[in-house]
Amino acid sequence: MGLRLGFHYHVPALLKEDEIYTPGYQAVFIDSLAPYCEKIICFLHSPHAEEAYQCSSKIQSKNVELVNIGLHGSVPQRMLYSRSHTAPLFERKDELDALLIRGPSPLLPAMARRVPELPKALLLVASYMDGVDSLPQPRWRKELIRLWSFWNESQQLKIAKQSLTFVNSARLYNNLHGSVPKLIQTRTTTISEKDIVVREDTCQRPPYHILFSGRITSEKGIYDILEALSLLSKQKVDFILDLVGMPENIEFMPELWSHAEKSGIRDRIRYHGFKSVGEELFSYYRQADVFIIASQSSEGFPRTIWEAFSQSTPVIATSVGSIPIFLKNGQDALLATPNCPAELAESLMRIFSDSDLRKRLIHNGRQLAQENTLDARAKEMIKKIISWLERT
Repeated sequence: MGLRLGFHYHVPALLKEDEIYTPGYQAVFIDSLAPYCEKIICFLHSPHAEEAYQCSSKIQSKNVELVNIGLHGSVPQRMLYSRSHTAPLFERKDELDALLIRGPSPLLPAMARRVPELPKALLLVASYMDGVDSLPQPRWRKELIRLWSFWNESQQLKIAKQSLTFVNSARLYNNLHGSVPKLIQTRTTTISEKDIVVREDTCQRPPYHILFSGRITSEKGIYDILEALSLLSKQKVDFILDLVGMPENIEFMPELWSHAEKSGIRDRIRYHGFKSVGEELFSYYRQADVFIIASQSSEGFPRTIWEAFSQSTPVIATSVGSIPIFLKNGQDALLATPNCPAELAESLMRIFSDSDLRKRLIHNGRQLAQENTLDARAKEMIKKIISWLERT
C-alpha cells in the first residue's frame, strides 16, 4: 500500500466545481508528490476575498483531497482559533501515515501537537526572524512581531527535534545541525522536466528587457535594482524593466512609482501584475534578456532563479543565503554584493555586452535546472519519508 500523506501550509486553496485551486507554486509542489503517494489530504485555509484570485492553478492529480480548515485570517486570528483550525486534522488522523508541514507557518506547532501520535516531516524554507527589521511597520509593532517570531521558531525547533526535517538552505541546515537528529538538505523548485526551454542567447538588440519576478518588496532589493537602472539610464543604455509579481502591500507600488519618477526611469518600467506559475509566467522569462534579483538578506534559494534557468535566461543575483553555495559566480550566474546598485549596474552591462558570458550562463543555468527538477526532488523527498517511517 502506498503512502497516505497529510499536508499543511498557510497558503490557502479553494474548491471550484470539485476541482482544487491554489497558488501555482503550491499546486505544482503537491502535484509533484502525488505520483508517489496513495493519497494526499491537504489541510489548508480558504482564502479571504482579496486573495482568492491568487488561487488560480488547478491541482491536476486525482488522488489529492482538500480539507478546509477555516478562513485564512490574520495571524492573531489564526492563533486565537487554532483549536478550531486543527480540528479537521484531528478528525482525519487515522487516515494518514504521516503529516508533512511546510514552514515556517503560524499553525505549524499547533498542527503538529494536535496529532502527537502521527509521524511528522517538516519542510523548512525560511525563518520569520530574518525579515522583521525590514517590515514597513512602527517600531513597537516590529518588536511584537519579533517576539512572536521567536516564540514560533522555538516551538518549531521542538517539533523538528522529533520529526524528519528537510531544509532548503545551507544556513538553515547549519543552524539546525546538531540540534535536529533527522535533518536533510534539499532544494525547492517549481520546474518540471517538461518546462525546460532551450535558447542559445539573448540581448540581440535594444531595448534590453530586464525581468524581476516574485514578491515585489524591498527585501528582494527592488530599490537597489531601480538605482542600478538609473545608473544605466545616465549612460544612455536602452532598457525596459518588466515587473511580474505581487507587491508586499497596497502602498508599495505607489512608493515604487514615486521612486522611479525621481530616478528618471518611470517610463522604462512595465508592471504586469501577478502571474501564476505556468506557461503565462514562463513566457515573461522567455521574453527577457536577463533576470535580476537583489535580495538584501539571507534566504534559501529563490525559486525564481530556477524558473529563469529553465527558460534559458541569464541571471544576476546577490551573494546571500544559499545562492553563492549553489551557484558559481561567472559560471552559473553573476553574483553581486547585496545593497550595492553599482555592482548590479556593472553586471547588467557585462550581460548586455559579452555574448560568450551570456551563452555560458544560459547553458550552465539550464543544466542546473535540468538536474534539480520538481520531479526529482519530490521523488527523493517521498523516498526519504517512507524510509524514515519504516525505521520508526
